[in-house]
Amino acid sequence: MFCDPEAMPLQLIEKRRTSRDNKYNWRPFGDDAGFTPHWWSFRSWHQISDPWCLEFQQDGVEVARMQLDNSVSFGHYENTPSLGEKALEIQFIEVASPYRRKGIATEVVLAVAEIQPDRTLVAFSEDADEFWASLGWSRYDHSEGARSYRPLFIAPGADS
Repeated sequence: MFCDPEAMPLQLIEKRRTSRDNKYNWRPFGDDAGFTPHWWSFRSWHQISDPWCLEFQQDGVEVARMQLDNSVSFGHYENTPSLGEKALEIQFIEVASPYRRKGIATEVVLAVAEIQPDRTLVAFSEDADEFWASLGWSRYDHSEGARSYRPLFIAPGADS
């Protein structure tokens, strides 16, 4: 629907650190061209207790990455629905530069929503307000103002 109709559908690959992995050397992604290196290569993955990442491939090529977080807090954002443990935060999402502006990010977010039907996706926007709004997500601002804090976006269907 969004991607090249000739291309195969996106394949999702879950990446989690296991007890067998060295906490200090584990990296979920390689140094693939097209991704912002400081977002992925130099992160302190060992400081995250249970890192949860997803890789998306199309025709065997990595086209997108995502990091999720089960524990999200947004109590200082005004008029937000009470989600509790239903909230699942998209901490980072990136589409490889050659594949941008082809609808892949939308397809990736919809795929995550599909595999997590009992969760409500949320994201703190980092200069991507138009993207989250285009998905029909609701925007919430921090009680101290939007200048100091990123806006919070919550997927449709969240209990009010």
